[in-house]
Amino acid sequence: MLYNKLKFLKYILLPFQIIYSIIILVRNILYNTNTLHILHTRPLIISIGNLNVGGTGKTPMTEYLIKLFKNRKIAILSRGYKRQTTDFIVANKEHSSIEIGDENRQLYAKFPHTIIACDNNRANGIKALIEYDPAIDLVILDDAFQHRKLHRDIDILLTEHRDLFTQDQLLPIGRLREHKKEAKRADIIIITKCPKNISRSEISIIKRKIKPTIKQKLYFSYIEKPKYVNVKSLQEITININKIHILITGIANTELLLNNLTNNNIKYLHFKFKDHHNLTDENILKIIKAIKKENISKNLLLTEKDYYRLSEKHKKKLQQHFQLICVKIQFNFIEPDKSDFNNELLNFKKSKI
Repeated sequence: MLYNKLKFLKYILLPFQIIYSIIILVRNILYNTNTLHILHTRPLIISIGNLNVGGTGKTPMTEYLIKLFKNRKIAILSRGYKRQTTDFIVANKEHSSIEIGDENRQLYAKFPHTIIACDNNRANGIKALIEYDPAIDLVILDDAFQHRKLHRDIDILLTEHRDLFTQDQLLPIGRLREHKKEAKRADIIIITKCPKNISRSEISIIKRKIKPTIKQKLYFSYIEKPKYVNVKSLQEITININKIHILITGIANTELLLNNLTNNNIKYLHFKFKDHHNLTDENILKIIKAIKKENISKNLLLTEKDYYRLSEKHKKKLQQHFQLICVKIQFNFIEPDKSDFNNELLNFKKSKI
């Protein structure tokens, strides 16, 4: 019965997929033939993005690049997804996630000396960045694979180990924002969230599925074991496996986090919200009421994005009942990919415009 319903739904959505497919195809042809203008700029431009909607690890990858280029004058530019502003903003300590987006709020909190900016139009945003600080010599574009109005010197495409773009379909039937063949635009393709001990044979299978071109580099990465950090003391804590922990998530993909908790015998009561969800007063009340359940820990677990998305009012309300614990993750490459990737980017020379 379920199979028949899904098949029927697919037939209903097929005309919309065809229309969307034509629009995307024409748009890319116009850019490929230079019919639509592409802006070239002085700073080195590195774009991080994906083909499908949802999380593939773009923010951890951005953090990795910030650390990699610590000796350069860099800036981060994104749309500031789900923010309630539209103009060009350079983040400062006064900005909330409502103004600059939760990802930018997280990046600014962790890298306060890096220029973190947002603009709904990234071509305008890059001009504003250069005017803001002419010394910027490298700009990292977050979630910009489809933003072709701005030229990039290095295009990095991310795809998840368990959800390769090759196995997906175009919107609205699938989750792809572009045709699979558009992956050929990428200079680098990174398989994210791999098992740390991924076998050589599985790497070979994935390579055959991705089919990188001769000019493309394919790298494999993983997420390191999470750290649980008390947001007040900034100290890492050990999770008590004899207690049940309330977990709040408003992210696209919770599978990796939940698997890690289960594999480490950490029991949890999960409050799962849609991606980039801003908690309401009602949500907060339900979470606080859950503390009355048997054997609930006073340590409340949140992803970093969820913590930085909390309003000050909600933080104070929760801290009356809980210790807020951030589940911090870190992106890393499987060797020898790490040294190869680092060398490729650090030694990249921008061609003359």
